[in-house]
Amino acid sequence: MRSRRWIIASAVLGLCALSAFAVLRSMHGTGHEAHEQLAMLDRTVLAVAPGAPLEVPVLKAADGGTFDASRLRGRWSLVFFGFTSCPEICPTTLATLARFARDPANGVEAGATQVVFVSVDPGTDTPQRIGEYLKNFDPRFVGVTGDGATLERFAAAAGAGFAASGGSMDHSTSVFVVDPQGRLAGVLLHPSDPQRIRADLGSLRG
Repeated sequence: MRSRRWIIASAVLGLCALSAFAVLRSMHGTGHEAHEQLAMLDRTVLAVAPGAPLEVPVLKAADGGTFDASRLRGRWSLVFFGFTSCPEICPTTLATLARFARDPANGVEAGATQVVFVSVDPGTDTPQRIGEYLKNFDPRFVGVTGDGATLERFAAAAGAGFAASGGSMDHSTSVFVVDPQGRLAGVLLHPSDPQRIRADLGSLRG
């Protein structure tokens, strides 16, 4: 199972590298080849074949409780890894997810869909701080964190990655989609548009 998650993580990173490569190649390619290379840049979702439910260690929730595998059951979940002092990627992605959540058709209001923010900076991000941070976007967002080892286990299970870097954190910028059975269903590669998120989520729901 762990190897499968690393394959997913590698695929996400590989698509990003391939996109950059395609930009360079497209300047020299012509016709059908150039068209295919440029089309890679527009890919926004990576579907994942259903596997076993995610192995979710017990995490601390911003509401004062705990978060485990049971809280990924019965609804679709959009899981994003980041940290509250992230200068750009996290607030931008969370603002986009907040716009997505405000549309009743997307199921957040009805409880059919949830957004889960996982802080990978436990040294700074207490559950209380995460809760206050998420209020700036949507109070319905679920905030969680844990110790370093626990977060690494959850990130590896989802196919995400993070690492300390020069006093900050490097982390996956994609959103990981978990189905109502608690299984990884896909990865939203460029979660920058609420309508695109809705369409990609619809394609994963089938």
